[in-house]
Amino acid sequence: MDGTILRETLQAILPKFTIKEVAHEIGVVVRERKLDIEKLVASLVLSAGSDDSGVLADAMRRYKGETGDEIVRGAFYAWLDDELAKLMAKLLDEAMRYAGELPAHLPGILAGVDDWVAFDSETVTLRHSLAEVFPASGTMAGVKVHKELSLGRGCMTACHLSPAREHDSPHLEIGERYRGKGVLIDLGYVSFKRIRECDRHDVRYVIRLKESWKPRVTCVRRGEVRGEFLPGADFDCLLADEVIVLEGRCVDADVILGKGRHAVTSRLVMIPGPEGYLIYLTNLPRATHGPRQIGDLYRIRWEIEGDNKLDKSGAQLDQIRATTESSVRIQLFAKLLHSLLVDILIHRDNLERVDGHIARRGPLHRLLLAYAIRARHVPLLLAILDDRTSPATWDSLAMAIADDARDPNWRRRPSVLDRLLGLTAPRGRPRKKRLRECRPSAAPYRRREIMGEQCHVVN
Repeated sequence: MDGTILRETLQAILPKFTIKEVAHEIGVVVRERKLDIEKLVASLVLSAGSDDSGVLADAMRRYKGETGDEIVRGAFYAWLDDELAKLMAKLLDEAMRYAGELPAHLPGILAGVDDWVAFDSETVTLRHSLAEVFPASGTMAGVKVHKELSLGRGCMTACHLSPAREHDSPHLEIGERYRGKGVLIDLGYVSFKRIRECDRHDVRYVIRLKESWKPRVTCVRRGEVRGEFLPGADFDCLLADEVIVLEGRCVDADVILGKGRHAVTSRLVMIPGPEGYLIYLTNLPRATHGPRQIGDLYRIRWEIEGDNKLDKSGAQLDQIRATTESSVRIQLFAKLLHSLLVDILIHRDNLERVDGHIARRGPLHRLLLAYAIRARHVPLLLAILDDRTSPATWDSLAMAIADDARDPNWRRRPSVLDRLLGLTAPRGRPRKKRLRECRPSAAPYRRREIMGEQCHVVN
């Protein structure tokens, strides 16, 4: 990551012209001499907050420090109204549109579709006074953030809010927008209707088989079959009667699920796992994706869980203590923009590693990058607000942030997605072995050649 990437990403997330234009359009700014909207928005996004102070207190402190104006707390909180919430929502939409236009990286088994998309939701607990606006089930009040994560870009490309009481499934609709893409769906979104939608709109899917579903086998394409069975036989019965023999082998079969007009056809694969067999449903062709490739594809759905962790640990999404609906929405959008900034920087750095054939350089770690940005929020705020910031300053900031954010365990524990993207490198020599090979010998001032490097032995 260099200064150009850092500057372009910050300008895309916090566009000064758009902020000023939309703020005047929707009435955020009434008197410009009283409110510097660009500095306020930048302070909200770059402020992650803490358990002690909170995001709004941190944002107010940074805003006062940069403007030099004396602002009382009541006046600052008065700015957090519905108009500012609309502005933050507009900025988040523009940032997600920018992320969706970045080039996707889909090598190997990820190819064959325009992009792979994962869906999930995360719940944020709110104060009891907001129970009427955001009713919840386990607690008095809460809000759900429904997210769509592009796995080819590693970025959130769509999201919306709902009361925490509502179920996840109605908030996902497979339509023309997903034509030509692939979706990785959690059990909370799985239904026969969703499978029909994928088939109707030419969407590839990989999902887990629900325990309550009873697939009926029409044909076994892979696996050992001992005996004969009629097409439409119950899959569980075939396993129990040992007509389909597992013994550590993979199974690939065509199945029917549901009855009558609700019935759907799908491809069922079984692969052995550490704690038993894993069963998936998919419509990917067998010519390009075998059972184990299907399992690897579903495993990268975990990337959205890692992105949820970034929201809550890196952007402090679960530390919202606001008492009004507008303040809640402002903080939610600001924190999601903070996480999106981190994801875009990581994706652009990965593209640079691939294009420059420097995949052996360690990738940026989500949480470490979020912490590095928070630690340098003041120089970042000054740089983004000043058009005269030199390229050397941007390069210096980018180098300092990247040095702190490189993943120290990328050689030893690469993620499933890193392996599929080809962003791995051989493991280095153990540290103890390096020290042992460079240990001084009995003869002083002896020079030895070890692994192409010179170890100078000093008495």
